[in-house]
Amino acid sequence: MRRIAVVVCFLSLSPLVQADSLPIGTWVKRAPSPGAALTMTVEQVGNGRKLTYKYGPDAPGMVMVVLTQLDGKDVPILVDGKPTDQTMGIRMIDSRHTFTVLKLQGKETGIAKSEVSANGKVLKVEIMMATPGVKEEGAKVVEYWDKK
Repeated sequence: MRRIAVVVCFLSLSPLVQADSLPIGTWVKRAPSPGAALTMTVEQVGNGRKLTYKYGPDAPGMVMVVLTQLDGKDVPILVDGKPTDQTMGIRMIDSRHTFTVLKLQGKETGIAKSEVSANGKVLKVEIMMATPGVKEEGAKVVEYWDKK
């Protein structure tokens, strides 16, 4: 269950993947929970992106990786190098917006819409969870991330 909660938390990070104009690099979540620093590194891999999420310092070594072509197709989520029952489908809308669908065992558990600021330094993510018990079902959460 801990892995599911961590992956759901990372859902908010996945929309950071944007079009070619997205600054490649490291992003840091604003005002994380105490002891729960969240970072994401975005790397270009071919025409797609590799997202490496790090959660800590209370969970040292906990790393999530997603490889996406930004085409909305479901791709597996790896946590600490091991496959999970979860997938992400990240679709590029335009150069500053994405839409992400998170699934667990093929069933949709949440969506996220993102927008990168015009200067490429701030990411706004709106998350809507569909899974009872993970976050308040139907609740919208808004998060902000800063380019490091």
